[in-house]
Amino acid sequence: MTTRAINRASIAILALALAASPLVGGAADATRAFLEARIKQDPLDFTAQNRLSAVYIGQLRETGDLAYLDLAAQAAKASLAAVPAPPNVGGLAALAITEFENHHFNEALQLSSQAYQLDPRNLSALATSGDAQLELGNIDEARQLYEKLAAEQPGSPKHRSPKPVLDASLPVLARLARLAELHGDLPQAKQLLERGGNDVWFKIRLGELAFHAGDFKTADQYYQTALSLKPQHFVALEHLAELAAAQGQYDEAIKRYQQVIAQTPRAEFFQALGDVYALMGKPELAKSWHEKALAVYQQSVAAGNAHYLHHLAGFYSDSQENAEQAVRWARQDLTIRHSIYAYDALAWALYKHGDFAEARDTIAKALILKTRDAHLLYHAGLIYSRAGDLQQGRQFLQQTVAINPSYNAFHAHR
Repeated sequence: MTTRAINRASIAILALALAASPLVGGAADATRAFLEARIKQDPLDFTAQNRLSAVYIGQLRETGDLAYLDLAAQAAKASLAAVPAPPNVGGLAALAITEFENHHFNEALQLSSQAYQLDPRNLSALATSGDAQLELGNIDEARQLYEKLAAEQPGSPKHRSPKPVLDASLPVLARLARLAELHGDLPQAKQLLERGGNDVWFKIRLGELAFHAGDFKTADQYYQTALSLKPQHFVALEHLAELAAAQGQYDEAIKRYQQVIAQTPRAEFFQALGDVYALMGKPELAKSWHEKALAVYQQSVAAGNAHYLHHLAGFYSDSQENAEQAVRWARQDLTIRHSIYAYDALAWALYKHGDFAEARDTIAKALILKTRDAHLLYHAGLIYSRAGDLQQGRQFLQQTVAINPSYNAFHAHR
């Protein structure tokens, strides 16, 4: 299954989107109630609509409930309908964030760029532009925007230091760490993430780095710390479930996934649970959960959403193999993003379809940043070998084990 690829696409987006520390729990609920009441009283209060959109986005990130994304988009559109931009630059920035979260990256880039041009003080728009460029595969452009974000953040020593990142805020650190990881500089990524203190997202990301390196003990420590900071946090629970499955602790993995699904019933978690049952040799249970996942994926796509295109490519490549459908959805995903993981998804689908030469050419694009990712390299090893380049394929497989000595059948299946 491609849950790990799912997390790279979705969880990385959540981490990058830390444009501000969201209100959580009772504070978020109280603020939301106040703003909803205010808007009911005066639907033309565009400032309240913008604030409400931000609150919904915060609750999306905290709970994983995609219903908040629809609400955030509605609030942003209502704001712009009441007062267009200019002068309502905040409405543009709010709508850009909802488009980004919906995986409409070109639209997000257009809106955020317009907002930042109108108001260079709007750092949320600048951050969204960088995030969109990253997902579109424009790495150099993303880096430039992130460095500008570091220089422009409040309190930045941009006039006193040639390296404003030294005092970067959490949103900047998260983004620069992601860039370092993509470029294969894992020590730099770890160093940046370690400066995140007790932020739950940073603990999860540090756990991911350890997990990808096969250091399961350290990964567990980071995930458990994240869970202690925010008990029952759905992302920490999901990562612990994946970790348990990678260690062959399937009963524990099932327990964790059931905890996640109980509070965040999203399709990718249905798929993950189905994959665990498949690995346990329980095809009927696997089929049940896979069918639930597929139904939600198809419903989302039918509604015109792009959120689950990447998931569908992985689903048909590994969970419920249908190579033709895998290629179809991977190609469609590639129309909206050009990230290395979109190329990896298409390459793997082409491999499953038997198009080995095209798969080799496509996986080469996924490897262009020299990302030290065992999952990518494992795919590359198999693809190059089947394309006839046995020596190169063997080298990629050797690199897979060198990066993650614990890489196993569960990782490969995922």
